[in-house]
Amino acid sequence: MPKKVNVLLLYTRKDWSGIGSHGAVLAEGLMKKGINVVLGCPRGGKLYDQAEALGVAVRDIRLKNLMDFASWFRIIRVVRQDKINIICANIGKEYWPLAVICRAMGLKSVIIRHQMNKLKKLTNRLIAGDINKIIAVSAAVKRTLINSGIAEGKIEVIYNSVDIGRFDPDKAQRTDARALVRAELGIAADAIVIASVGRITEDKGGLDLLYAFSDALGGFPNMRLVFAGEGTFQAVIEEHARSLSLLERVHFTGYRGDVQRIYAAADIVAVPTRGLESFGMTVIEAMAMGRPVIASNSGGMPEIITHGVNGLLFNPTDREGLCACICELAANPSLALWIAREGRKTVMERFSDDAFSDKFARVLYNLML
Repeated sequence: MPKKVNVLLLYTRKDWSGIGSHGAVLAEGLMKKGINVVLGCPRGGKLYDQAEALGVAVRDIRLKNLMDFASWFRIIRVVRQDKINIICANIGKEYWPLAVICRAMGLKSVIIRHQMNKLKKLTNRLIAGDINKIIAVSAAVKRTLINSGIAEGKIEVIYNSVDIGRFDPDKAQRTDARALVRAELGIAADAIVIASVGRITEDKGGLDLLYAFSDALGGFPNMRLVFAGEGTFQAVIEEHARSLSLLERVHFTGYRGDVQRIYAAADIVAVPTRGLESFGMTVIEAMAMGRPVIASNSGGMPEIITHGVNGLLFNPTDREGLCACICELAANPSLALWIAREGRKTVMERFSDDAFSDKFARVLYNLML
């Protein structure tokens, strides 16, 4: 029998993102596989509260930067207190504490790589020498790691997943989520709603979506646009919406802990990322909710979407291409329904939370052999 696994999952960003969503799903899934999970994240953050609600053991760890030695010692105390034998890191500033602490204390180390940017030479040497395993969230991320000089045998691709029980379109229908959210936002029942869910930053392509939406309005005057999330770029999008006289048609909800209800209220979900999207949590969440997805042909998203089958793809920053995709789905409800059903099928077959936690648990158990 493998040794009992006690794992510390580090997620030291306070703001909510796809990485935080990954942490909540992973922690709950690993617990179901018999692994003792401790989540290290900042108290007061959204992940901390969500993890507590799920019954996950949470420790207040906030790493300001890699020189934040007080947090290094906090991690060491948690390791001793909770008898941790594996630590998993998720973001770059966690890599050095992970490597040094695991080497000093004889622990196993895992990096979950969510980013598409190439590793710095010093980080590459650190990973090559002191990290036991790297989990890449997509094949695109794996290719970037290999191009950085990481040995292929050290990397395993494990796609992100969604909580099928939470992102359940039947449950949303039973609770009348679509009508209730639309009433809350002041959106008519017969409006065509385009939704963008997640952090509102320049690289997420919200401005491209706004202008594509503006162009699509000529053929679909009952269309509305919803941004569910928060971020520094929201003010810029609002200013452009004002200049286009669209403020009454564009809705900003702020952060939502009930994004599944936002998906339920939408007719189309757009993920217009400008940069390299390592995976695309929003894509599989929307698919799980039975919503047709339009996404940029970026990073790991083509590994999820087959254009014209379970979603539509367009080239990043191509506002005309994005507008064409929106209009195609708005004008063809039967196509939108077909794509939505295929998307839901894709998630059930490839991105369920059970399959995700099975693969991850196997990696952790193998490290302890």
